[in-house]
Amino acid sequence: MTPEEAREKFGRRAQRCAGCYVAFLVRDLWWADDGNYYCAHCHSDHPGIAVHFSDYADGFDFSQLPSLNE
Repeated sequence: MTPEEAREKFGRRAQRCAGCYVAFLVRDLWWADDGNYYCAHCHSDHPGIAVHFSDYADGFDFSQLPSLNE
């Protein structure tokens, strides 16, 4: 699996927003400095720094995650 395929596969996972508890695809969420994911509506309410999936995914090698190789 190429790194691009692994990033796309990881981005299709469902994750709940820590603010409103609605489920979203990971690729549509922001990852906050507290380790939680937030949606577009809730990430601005979070007092810390939140980074969108497309920004942090570029520097991360998802192909090394064991759960994606199953």
